[in-house]
Amino acid sequence: MEMKGRVFSGIGKGGYYVGHEEYQKRFRQALGYAPYPGTLNLKIEDSESVERLYRVRSSGGVKIDGFKAGSESFSSLSCVGGEMRGQLITLLFIDVTHYNESVVELISPVYLRGKFGLKDGDAVSFSLETPPPSTGKP
Repeated sequence: MEMKGRVFSGIGKGGYYVGHEEYQKRFRQALGYAPYPGTLNLKIEDSESVERLYRVRSSGGVKIDGFKAGSESFSSLSCVGGEMRGQLITLLFIDVTHYNESVVELISPVYLRGKFGLKDGDAVSFSLETPPPSTGKP
């Protein structure tokens, strides 16, 4: 499933969360790699792609449970694999987020902005694992 979006700078929390020791451990267990401590934020601009994202999110993905560290709570999330320009990526569907449904956050074992020379406003394409077809059963 091919998707397109525009790069934008987020609120600066992705590195903190993705880089957290407990998330890193859970990503290694669930995904088989420790991601670069940060996210690539993309704004999905067309409503058809936003609807496709909703279907992908509904299909499940790999679940990572939330946790507490000290007095801080960390959100649960679902992960869906994919690729961008031949590079492994994972799209995060974070249960508690500041963004709406038109924003996606991608992680990867590498720093995606640096690897591809991306800057705010750049258009990028990425593909996601296609969710299984609906069986019509609940």
